[in-house]
Amino acid sequence: MPRSGLRLLLALPGLLLPLQTAPGPATESVIRLPAGIATHADGRRPIAALYESYLGLVAERWTLEIIANSQPPGTTQALPIIALRSPQSGPAVWILAGIHGEEPAGPNAIAAALEDIASLGRQRPVVLLPLLNPHGYARNWRYLNVAVYSERVDGHSVGDSSHLLPLPDAPDRPRAATASSAEADAVTRFVLRRSADYPPLCSIDLHEDNLIDQGYVYSQGSLGASEPLAIEAVKVLRDSGIAIRMGGETRFGEEIVAGIIGPVVDSSIDELMSSHQIVDGGRIQPGPSARTVLVLETPAVDTSLGHRIAAHAALLRQLTALLAATGD
Repeated sequence: MPRSGLRLLLALPGLLLPLQTAPGPATESVIRLPAGIATHADGRRPIAALYESYLGLVAERWTLEIIANSQPPGTTQALPIIALRSPQSGPAVWILAGIHGEEPAGPNAIAAALEDIASLGRQRPVVLLPLLNPHGYARNWRYLNVAVYSERVDGHSVGDSSHLLPLPDAPDRPRAATASSAEADAVTRFVLRRSADYPPLCSIDLHEDNLIDQGYVYSQGSLGASEPLAIEAVKVLRDSGIAIRMGGETRFGEEIVAGIIGPVVDSSIDELMSSHQIVDGGRIQPGPSARTVLVLETPAVDTSLGHRIAAHAALLRQLTALLAATGD
Protein backbone atom coordinates (compact mmCIF):
# COMPACT_ATOMS: atom_id res chain seq x y z
CA MET A 1 0.00 0.00 0.00
CA PRO A 2 1.31 3.51 -0.77
CA ARG A 3 2.64 5.13 2.36
CA SER A 4 3.90 8.37 0.82
CA GLY A 5 4.49 11.10 3.32
CA LEU A 6 3.84 8.94 6.42
CA ARG A 7 5.79 10.31 9.35
CA LEU A 8 5.82 9.12 12.93
CA LEU A 9 6.82 11.74 15.48
CA LEU A 10 7.26 11.52 19.23
CA ALA A 11 6.15 14.68 20.95
CA LEU A 12 4.85 15.74 24.31
CA PRO A 13 2.28 15.20 25.68
CA GLY A 14 1.87 12.17 23.45
CA LEU A 15 2.50 10.47 20.16
CA LEU A 16 1.55 12.36 17.03
CA LEU A 17 0.63 10.41 13.93
CA PRO A 18 0.50 13.07 11.18
CA LEU A 19 0.01 12.06 7.58
CA GLN A 20 0.21 13.85 4.26
CA THR A 21 -1.09 12.25 1.11
CA ALA A 22 0.72 12.33 -2.22
CA PRO A 23 0.46 12.87 -5.10
CA GLY A 24 -2.22 15.50 -5.55
CA PRO A 25 -3.58 18.13 -3.19
CA ALA A 26 -2.14 17.74 0.29
CA THR A 27 -4.36 16.85 3.19
CA GLU A 28 -3.29 16.33 6.78
CA SER A 29 -4.75 14.30 9.62
CA VAL A 30 -3.38 13.97 13.13
CA ILE A 31 -4.04 11.43 15.84
CA ARG A 32 -2.67 12.09 19.30
CA LEU A 33 -1.73 9.06 21.37
CA PRO A 34 -0.53 9.18 24.97
CA ALA A 35 3.21 8.69 25.34
CA GLY A 36 4.33 5.31 26.63
CA ILE A 37 1.00 3.54 26.31
CA ALA A 38 1.45 -0.16 27.06
CA THR A 39 -0.21 -2.97 25.10
CA HIS A 40 -1.13 -6.35 26.58
CA ALA A 41 1.76 -8.69 25.79
CA ASP A 42 0.30 -11.78 24.16
CA GLY A 43 1.73 -11.30 20.66
CA ARG A 44 -0.78 -8.72 19.47
CA ARG A 45 0.61 -5.64 17.71
CA PRO A 46 1.34 -2.63 19.89
CA ILE A 47 -1.60 -0.29 19.68
CA ALA A 48 0.48 2.56 18.18
CA ALA A 49 1.58 0.22 15.39
CA LEU A 50 -2.06 -0.65 14.66
CA TYR A 51 -3.04 3.00 14.34
CA GLU A 52 -0.07 3.65 12.09
CA SER A 53 -1.06 0.74 9.85
CA TYR A 54 -4.70 1.82 9.53
CA LEU A 55 -3.73 5.39 8.71
CA GLY A 56 -1.95 4.14 5.62
CA LEU A 57 -5.38 4.32 3.98
CA VAL A 58 -5.14 8.11 4.02
CA ALA A 59 -2.59 7.74 1.23
CA GLU A 60 -5.43 6.11 -0.74
CA ARG A 61 -7.48 9.28 -0.17
CA TRP A 62 -9.63 7.71 2.51
CA THR A 63 -11.09 10.14 5.04
CA LEU A 64 -10.13 9.76 8.69
CA GLU A 65 -12.76 10.59 11.29
CA ILE A 66 -12.37 10.47 15.06
CA ILE A 67 -15.66 9.14 16.40
CA ALA A 68 -14.81 9.68 20.05
CA ASN A 69 -11.92 9.94 22.46
CA SER A 70 -12.44 6.99 24.75
CA GLN A 71 -11.48 7.19 28.42
CA PRO A 72 -13.26 4.43 30.34
CA PRO A 73 -13.37 4.33 34.16
CA GLY A 74 -9.95 3.56 35.63
CA THR A 75 -7.96 4.97 32.72
CA THR A 76 -6.06 8.24 32.89
CA GLN A 77 -5.75 9.21 29.22
CA ALA A 78 -8.01 9.08 26.19
CA LEU A 79 -7.53 6.97 23.07
CA PRO A 80 -9.28 7.76 19.78
CA ILE A 81 -11.96 5.55 18.25
CA ILE A 82 -11.44 6.08 14.54
CA ALA A 83 -13.28 5.46 11.29
CA LEU A 84 -11.90 5.53 7.76
CA ARG A 85 -14.08 6.08 4.69
CA SER A 86 -13.20 5.38 1.08
CA PRO A 87 -13.31 8.34 -1.33
CA GLN A 88 -16.48 7.19 -3.08
CA SER A 89 -19.72 7.39 -1.12
CA GLY A 90 -22.86 5.37 -1.76
CA PRO A 91 -24.14 1.91 -0.76
CA ALA A 92 -21.22 0.54 1.20
CA VAL A 93 -19.42 -2.36 2.80
CA TRP A 94 -18.80 -1.77 6.50
CA ILE A 95 -15.99 -3.61 8.31
CA LEU A 96 -15.84 -3.58 12.12
CA ALA A 97 -13.43 -5.05 14.67
CA GLY A 98 -12.15 -4.68 18.19
CA ILE A 99 -15.46 -4.22 20.02
CA HIS A 100 -14.22 -6.59 22.72
CA GLY A 101 -10.70 -5.88 23.89
CA GLU A 102 -9.74 -9.48 24.66
CA GLU A 103 -10.42 -10.41 21.01
CA PRO A 104 -7.28 -9.09 19.25
CA ALA A 105 -7.35 -11.19 16.07
CA GLY A 106 -9.75 -8.92 14.18
CA PRO A 107 -7.87 -5.62 14.58
CA ASN A 108 -4.59 -7.38 13.73
CA ALA A 109 -6.13 -9.12 10.71
CA ILE A 110 -7.37 -5.79 9.35
CA ALA A 111 -3.81 -4.49 9.52
CA ALA A 112 -2.59 -7.63 7.72
CA ALA A 113 -5.26 -7.40 5.00
CA LEU A 114 -5.25 -3.63 4.61
CA GLU A 115 -4.22 -3.71 0.95
CA ASP A 116 -7.20 -5.96 0.18
CA ILE A 117 -9.50 -3.52 1.97
CA ALA A 118 -7.92 -0.64 0.04
CA SER A 119 -8.47 -2.55 -3.19
CA LEU A 120 -12.15 -3.02 -2.34
CA GLY A 121 -12.34 0.72 -1.65
CA ARG A 122 -11.17 1.41 -5.21
CA GLN A 123 -14.15 -0.58 -6.48
CA ARG A 124 -16.95 0.46 -4.16
CA PRO A 125 -17.65 2.50 -1.00
CA VAL A 126 -16.22 1.13 2.25
CA VAL A 127 -16.40 2.25 5.88
CA LEU A 128 -13.78 0.78 8.21
CA LEU A 129 -14.04 0.83 12.02
CA PRO A 130 -10.92 -1.18 12.86
CA LEU A 131 -10.46 -0.72 16.62
CA LEU A 132 -13.67 0.19 18.39
CA ASN A 133 -12.47 -0.42 21.95
CA PRO A 134 -8.85 0.81 21.99
CA HIS A 135 -8.40 0.82 25.77
CA GLY A 136 -9.88 -2.67 25.89
CA TYR A 137 -7.37 -3.80 23.27
CA ALA A 138 -4.44 -2.19 25.08
CA ARG A 139 -5.23 -3.73 28.47
CA ASN A 140 -7.05 -6.90 27.33
CA TRP A 141 -10.39 -5.84 28.83
CA ARG A 142 -13.54 -7.15 27.16
CA TYR A 143 -15.73 -4.18 28.04
CA LEU A 144 -15.23 -0.54 28.91
CA ASN A 145 -15.85 -1.24 32.60
CA VAL A 146 -15.20 -4.97 33.10
CA ALA A 147 -12.22 -7.09 32.13
CA VAL A 148 -14.02 -10.41 31.54
CA TYR A 149 -17.44 -11.67 30.51
CA SER A 150 -19.79 -12.48 33.39
CA GLU A 151 -23.51 -13.20 33.50
CA ARG A 152 -23.64 -11.40 36.85
CA VAL A 153 -21.97 -8.12 35.85
CA ASP A 154 -23.37 -5.58 33.39
CA GLY A 155 -20.51 -5.16 30.94
CA HIS A 156 -20.63 -1.92 28.97
CA SER A 157 -19.98 -2.78 25.34
CA VAL A 158 -18.90 -0.04 22.98
CA GLY A 159 -21.28 -1.62 20.45
CA ASP A 160 -24.35 -1.59 22.70
CA SER A 161 -27.34 -0.29 20.73
CA SER A 162 -30.16 -0.89 23.19
CA HIS A 163 -30.94 2.85 23.40
CA LEU A 164 -31.89 2.87 19.69
CA LEU A 165 -33.41 -0.56 19.11
CA PRO A 166 -37.14 -0.97 19.73
CA LEU A 167 -38.63 -3.30 22.29
CA PRO A 168 -39.94 -6.41 20.48
CA ASP A 169 -43.41 -5.98 22.00
CA ALA A 170 -43.44 -2.15 21.95
CA PRO A 171 -41.82 -0.92 18.72
CA ASP A 172 -42.34 2.73 19.64
CA ARG A 173 -40.11 2.43 22.73
CA PRO A 174 -36.35 1.78 22.94
CA ARG A 175 -34.99 -1.06 25.06
CA ALA A 176 -33.00 1.40 27.19
CA ALA A 177 -33.67 5.05 28.00
CA THR A 178 -30.06 6.10 27.45
CA ALA A 179 -26.84 4.73 25.98
CA SER A 180 -24.83 2.53 28.33
CA SER A 181 -21.71 4.66 27.77
CA ALA A 182 -20.50 7.76 25.98
CA GLU A 183 -18.59 5.50 23.59
CA ALA A 184 -21.65 3.43 22.68
CA ASP A 185 -23.60 6.62 22.07
CA ALA A 186 -20.86 8.06 19.84
CA VAL A 187 -20.35 4.87 17.83
CA THR A 188 -24.05 4.26 17.19
CA ARG A 189 -24.59 7.93 16.31
CA PHE A 190 -21.75 7.62 13.82
CA VAL A 191 -23.46 4.60 12.25
CA LEU A 192 -26.73 6.49 11.88
CA ARG A 193 -25.06 9.64 10.59
CA ARG A 194 -22.84 7.92 8.03
CA SER A 195 -25.62 5.59 6.91
CA ALA A 196 -27.01 8.63 5.08
CA ASP A 197 -24.07 8.85 2.65
CA TYR A 198 -22.61 5.33 3.08
CA PRO A 199 -25.76 3.22 3.54
CA PRO A 200 -24.62 -0.26 4.59
CA LEU A 201 -25.36 -3.06 2.18
CA CYS A 202 -23.01 -5.48 3.90
CA SER A 203 -21.47 -5.38 7.38
CA ILE A 204 -18.66 -7.66 8.55
CA ASP A 205 -17.84 -7.73 12.27
CA LEU A 206 -14.83 -9.75 13.47
CA HIS A 207 -15.10 -11.43 16.88
CA GLU A 208 -13.59 -14.24 18.93
CA ASP A 209 -14.72 -16.24 21.93
CA ASN A 210 -12.35 -17.58 24.57
CA LEU A 211 -15.08 -19.79 26.06
CA ILE A 212 -15.64 -21.99 23.01
CA ASP A 213 -13.51 -24.48 21.09
CA GLN A 214 -15.64 -24.36 17.91
CA GLY A 215 -16.71 -21.19 16.14
CA TYR A 216 -19.70 -20.14 14.07
CA VAL A 217 -21.05 -17.28 11.97
CA TYR A 218 -24.01 -15.07 12.84
CA SER A 219 -25.99 -13.90 9.82
CA GLN A 220 -28.21 -11.03 10.97
CA GLY A 221 -29.40 -10.00 7.52
CA SER A 222 -32.56 -10.88 5.67
CA LEU A 223 -31.27 -14.18 4.23
CA GLY A 224 -30.15 -15.59 7.57
CA ALA A 225 -28.48 -19.00 7.29
CA SER A 226 -28.91 -19.02 3.50
CA GLU A 227 -26.76 -15.89 3.03
CA PRO A 228 -24.07 -16.81 0.43
CA LEU A 229 -21.36 -14.74 2.12
CA ALA A 230 -22.06 -16.47 5.43
CA ILE A 231 -21.75 -19.85 3.73
CA GLU A 232 -18.48 -18.71 2.15
CA ALA A 233 -17.23 -17.45 5.52
CA VAL A 234 -17.79 -20.86 7.10
CA LYS A 235 -15.85 -22.48 4.25
CA VAL A 236 -12.92 -20.06 4.51
CA LEU A 237 -12.64 -20.51 8.27
CA ARG A 238 -12.73 -24.30 7.99
CA ASP A 239 -10.18 -24.23 5.17
CA SER A 240 -8.01 -22.09 7.47
CA GLY A 241 -8.06 -24.82 10.11
CA ILE A 242 -10.58 -23.16 12.43
CA ALA A 243 -12.95 -25.58 14.12
CA ILE A 244 -16.57 -24.67 13.30
CA ARG A 245 -19.64 -26.07 15.04
CA MET A 246 -21.88 -27.14 12.16
CA GLY A 247 -25.00 -27.97 14.16
CA GLY A 248 -26.56 -27.95 17.59
CA GLU A 249 -26.68 -24.75 19.62
CA THR A 250 -24.41 -21.95 20.76
CA ARG A 251 -23.68 -21.54 24.47
CA PHE A 252 -26.55 -19.02 24.43
CA GLY A 253 -29.04 -21.60 23.14
CA GLU A 254 -29.15 -20.31 19.54
CA GLU A 255 -29.70 -22.86 16.77
CA ILE A 256 -26.74 -23.46 14.43
CA VAL A 257 -27.43 -24.55 10.83
CA ALA A 258 -24.34 -25.56 8.81
CA GLY A 259 -22.17 -23.35 11.00
CA ILE A 260 -24.52 -20.34 10.78
CA ILE A 261 -26.94 -18.71 13.23
CA GLY A 262 -29.80 -16.69 11.75
CA PRO A 263 -30.97 -13.30 13.04
CA VAL A 264 -30.95 -12.86 16.82
CA VAL A 265 -32.13 -10.14 19.19
CA ASP A 266 -29.04 -9.12 21.18
CA SER A 267 -29.03 -5.27 21.17
CA SER A 268 -25.65 -5.27 19.43
CA ILE A 269 -24.36 -2.92 16.78
CA ASP A 270 -24.86 -5.80 14.35
CA GLU A 271 -28.56 -5.94 15.12
CA LEU A 272 -28.60 -2.16 14.66
CA MET A 273 -26.93 -2.53 11.25
CA SER A 274 -29.65 -4.90 10.08
CA SER A 275 -32.56 -3.06 11.72
CA HIS A 276 -35.19 -1.51 9.44
CA GLN A 277 -36.52 0.70 12.23
CA ILE A 278 -35.01 2.42 15.23
CA VAL A 279 -36.42 4.62 18.00
CA ASP A 280 -34.61 7.91 18.39
CA GLY A 281 -35.83 10.92 20.33
CA GLY A 282 -39.16 9.21 20.96
CA ARG A 283 -39.78 8.75 17.22
CA ILE A 284 -39.71 5.67 15.01
CA GLN A 285 -37.19 6.25 12.23
CA PRO A 286 -35.66 4.18 9.43
CA GLY A 287 -32.69 2.05 10.47
CA PRO A 288 -29.52 1.24 8.50
CA SER A 289 -31.25 -1.83 6.96
CA ALA A 290 -28.11 -3.67 5.83
CA ARG A 291 -29.07 -6.68 3.75
CA THR A 292 -26.07 -8.75 4.87
CA VAL A 293 -24.67 -8.57 8.40
CA LEU A 294 -22.03 -11.14 9.33
CA VAL A 295 -20.55 -11.61 12.80
CA LEU A 296 -17.62 -14.00 12.77
CA GLU A 297 -17.04 -15.83 16.06
CA THR A 298 -13.80 -17.82 16.03
CA PRO A 299 -12.73 -19.96 19.00
CA ALA A 300 -9.77 -18.83 21.09
CA VAL A 301 -9.54 -22.06 23.10
CA ASP A 302 -6.54 -24.13 21.96
CA THR A 303 -6.05 -21.92 18.88
CA SER A 304 -2.99 -19.67 18.80
CA LEU A 305 -3.34 -15.94 18.22
CA GLY A 306 -1.23 -16.19 15.09
CA HIS A 307 -3.55 -18.87 13.69
CA ARG A 308 -6.61 -16.79 14.52
CA ILE A 309 -5.16 -13.65 12.91
CA ALA A 310 -4.27 -15.61 9.76
CA ALA A 311 -7.80 -17.04 9.56
CA HIS A 312 -9.44 -13.63 9.97
CA ALA A 313 -7.09 -12.15 7.36
CA ALA A 314 -7.92 -14.97 4.93
CA LEU A 315 -11.59 -14.30 5.55
CA LEU A 316 -11.20 -10.59 4.84
CA ARG A 317 -9.24 -11.27 1.67
CA GLN A 318 -11.83 -13.70 0.32
CA LEU A 319 -14.92 -11.68 1.24
CA THR A 320 -13.49 -8.39 -0.02
CA ALA A 321 -12.49 -10.07 -3.29
CA LEU A 322 -16.00 -11.46 -3.73
CA LEU A 323 -17.60 -8.13 -2.91
CA ALA A 324 -15.29 -6.30 -5.31
CA ALA A 325 -16.09 -8.76 -8.09
CA THR A 326 -19.85 -8.92 -7.68
CA GLY A 327 -20.73 -5.37 -6.67
CA ASP A 328 -23.64 -6.80 -4.65
